[in-house]
Amino acid sequence: MPEPIPDRRYRRTSTFLALLAGLLALLGWFAFAASAESADDLRGDIPTGDDIRAELDAIADQRVELVGQLAAAEREIGKIFEEREQLDSKQRRLAAEIEASTESLRLVGVRAFMNGGPVGDLELLSDIADASELSWRNHLIRNHASSFTVAVQRLRLVRSQADESVLENIDRAGELRAIVDMINFSLDGLVPVQAEAHRLIPLAEAWDRATAAIAEGPYGFAPADKWKALRFCESTHNYQAISPSGTYRGAYQFDFATWYTVGGIGDPIQAPPEEQDARARELYARRGDQPWPVCGRHLK
Repeated sequence: MPEPIPDRRYRRTSTFLALLAGLLALLGWFAFAASAESADDLRGDIPTGDDIRAELDAIADQRVELVGQLAAAEREIGKIFEEREQLDSKQRRLAAEIEASTESLRLVGVRAFMNGGPVGDLELLSDIADASELSWRNHLIRNHASSFTVAVQRLRLVRSQADESVLENIDRAGELRAIVDMINFSLDGLVPVQAEAHRLIPLAEAWDRATAAIAEGPYGFAPADKWKALRFCESTHNYQAISPSGTYRGAYQFDFATWYTVGGIGDPIQAPPEEQDARARELYARRGDQPWPVCGRHLK
């Protein structure tokens, strides 16, 4: 008996169903990919611990270099004043008066320039001090106040009475003081940079651990919307939340023992949100939703 011929309509239907199943599976994969995140996406712009330690090393090197430059400049200033001690009493007095008058008039001029007020005949001082900023000169020339004219003229007179070697001594001291000011400004600028680097270390190390756990742990990571649902269930997104018993703390309601197992230090509620996020990701990557027996359902 001949074998029955397969129904072509059946074959077409089977092929269509197979294609449909494949399409649905593909769409499902795209939906998952769209909602999933990489460890880098989760981490954002938080640097790695190695990057921060390298930055701290660079800051330390820069501080050593600046301190060395500062010490060298201060030694040169010391030599200048040693030279000045060799002058006769008149030239020492003239040097002291020139420096004091120049600094006083400079400070008055700076305040006037910043506030837009009158500064007097300080355009004379700008020539004496060899000021080069065009806007500074223009401002001085436009603003005349006779109360300062006498002081400026007195300064010019005193400078005319000083020896050339004294004026060179004063100019070198002024240049070195400007260098010292710049170095101190740079040293002060390193303080907030270093403080920010130290602030970021716990965050960086937390995300280093989380990234490793996501790559190595059996559970990987859950999409952001699921974490949002978990946080709302656990703490209504309050990163300083404390359970009524005081046992569970932070947005993810860590107890202290669990917090320590993922590298946390101190009280979870004192950690910034980014650190709490990272340590929760590590915990999930290693243990799944088990640490959140009620709200963990949102991570599935």
